[in-house]
Amino acid sequence: MYFELGRPEPPRRRTGVAGFFTRRIDDELNVLLMPATTGGSWQLPGGDAESDEFMHEAYEREIAEKTGLSPAAPEEILVVDHVPRGVTEAEGLDVVFKGADVIPYTTDPTTTAYRWATLKETDDLCLGPERDRIRSAHDAWLTGRTTYLIWGEPVTTRRP
Repeated sequence: MYFELGRPEPPRRRTGVAGFFTRRIDDELNVLLMPATTGGSWQLPGGDAESDEFMHEAYEREIAEKTGLSPAAPEEILVVDHVPRGVTEAEGLDVVFKGADVIPYTTDPTTTAYRWATLKETDDLCLGPERDRIRSAHDAWLTGRTTYLIWGEPVTTRRP
């Protein structure tokens, strides 16, 4: 029993997974985006893990379901974004995995609602926290260092 919370079971925590898929179009890096569920904006492809589903399994399932792409098992986590309770329906973690580079014109998402966007275009297409996740994923992809965020903002201080 979780006495400190006054409940018989642990609190629900949502785990979101997404893929950072890239390809070069006219010598410029483009990122794969899907329509967001709210606000008419765009986001990285992915979704939520099911109960008792490992993150890497949720990633593979969500990418296959949402895009028709067949991703390899994720090798790298680019971003971990802690979303506090109250921002969404429940506290959660959004994890961005490095997706494969997609060769132009040979493998495309099966849904026409998806689009490729340059990093500059994501500034206008995506809401703040998602835009920050995309930028952080790109930085992590370049540097090889995972980024930890809290609701899209980099954590810059360490606490004792």
